[in-house]
Amino acid sequence: MKRLIILMALVFMAVAGWRIGDRLSSDALGMAIGVLFGIVAGIPTALLLLASSKRRAEAEEAPRANPQGRFPQNGYGYPAFPQQPPVIVLAGHAPQGQMPMQPGYGNMEQSPRYALPAPR
Repeated sequence: MKRLIILMALVFMAVAGWRIGDRLSSDALGMAIGVLFGIVAGIPTALLLLASSKRRAEAEEAPRANPQGRFPQNGYGYPAFPQQPPVIVLAGHAPQGQMPMQPGYGNMEQSPRYALPAPR
């Protein structure tokens, strides 16, 4: 009985496809076949995505043996986090502006700050 129902469904689909194919233009048939093949081509990709997401979910659940969370608890009830890297702050240069005038430094040639090496 089950084979008869499947055979009747296949015959109905074949007759319906034949009737639709007679009435549609060749461009419409080409587009319908392209859509059908595009859907069929997407099935393996969808199956791969489902398999990888299942594997990722299993991998995330496996290492969680601690029911409190990801890190073990310390004596204060807070999670004991792993050692953090040191914080390094890089500061930019001081703002470039005019240097304040100081006594004895008004003339650059006489200033020891801007002294040039003696000629040899």
